[in-house]
Amino acid sequence: MLPTSKYYPLFEYLKQQPDSGLLELSLAEIEEILGQKLPVSAQASRAWWANSATTQGRAWQEAGWLIDLPDLENKVIVFRPARITYRVSPIRKSVGWTGDQIKALREFAGWSQQELADRLAVRQQTISDWEVGNHTARRSMSKLLQMIAREIGFPYKTEPPEANESEKSG
Repeated sequence: MLPTSKYYPLFEYLKQQPDSGLLELSLAEIEEILGQKLPVSAQASRAWWANSATTQGRAWQEAGWLIDLPDLENKVIVFRPARITYRVSPIRKSVGWTGDQIKALREFAGWSQQELADRLAVRQQTISDWEVGNHTARRSMSKLLQMIAREIGFPYKTEPPEANESEKSG
């Protein structure tokens, strides 16, 4: 945002605000921050407040904010921080296949790396990377490996170790 922009004062103001929650400003407060009146379209059209690459849109977006709600009826604009962080914890019931387990499965079946790769629709290099520990098989591949293991009668265990039964009874 260039300091010569009409909306630079709004950019500066928003940049200084803590991004810990919603920020509500009246149209009058925004005009005071700008030091001038907003265009008529800003007071009448929600589109003026769109989170787009317009001159005014860049003012709040480059400051790290988005418009959450342009409430023109009540002459209030609600901003929200653009950087919302979501914490997601994956639910994983099985530990997955180790490189040693994949190699043991392949050798149990008597297959080359290329033959196992063909069955899983991956590159031979992927099988090699799994076996030497450069990468691990993703959950979807682990499921396919489990299906193949059952199909050929390969004894395997990928579940996390269960707690000792004596520890459970107390």
